[in-house]
Amino acid sequence: MKLLLLLLVFLSVLTRPIYGQTAKTKPVAEQYVCLPCGANCDHAIVDGPGTCAHCGMRLVLKKSVVFKNISPAELCQTVATRPDVLLLDVRTPEEFSGRAHDNFGHLRNAVNIPVQQLESRLAELKNAKNKEIIVYCSHSHRSPRASHILTENGFTNVKNMTGGMSIWTDSVGQLPMGKSLLVK
Repeated sequence: MKLLLLLLVFLSVLTRPIYGQTAKTKPVAEQYVCLPCGANCDHAIVDGPGTCAHCGMRLVLKKSVVFKNISPAELCQTVATRPDVLLLDVRTPEEFSGRAHDNFGHLRNAVNIPVQQLESRLAELKNAKNKEIIVYCSHSHRSPRASHILTENGFTNVKNMTGGMSIWTDSVGQLPMGKSLLVK
């Protein structure tokens, strides 16, 4: 009996997790993250569905967050070399037109669909499913969510502009021939 008890204790020591490690790591397919909101909680991994304790957003499968992030400078390079890219501004109409408190302007030829209306207005973008789309907002809190909505609905080439229009500078937005990408 003592031998059996010693064997059980020995086995329990061998199978317990090492300090700082979990006993089992969930496969990536089962890991959840905050519906991208642009905050640090976007990078926290959670074991199951629910809502983010930090921002209150719905938790989504980590593998479903597939859009890429680009800087304002990369956006300008993209537009300069590929002028057919679709720029999607997901701010309110007031922000887009410069009537809001902060007037950051908007990008030339951008389409304005507020993130709150995006899912109900996806039909307006149906011809852009395979087109390059760059999504932006004012501080990059709404555009990650909009980028995720697009990819979840079959859009294949979606990029999020990090930082948003609040970090835009006139020097960043120069296109060939001195034309500015920024409209104020």
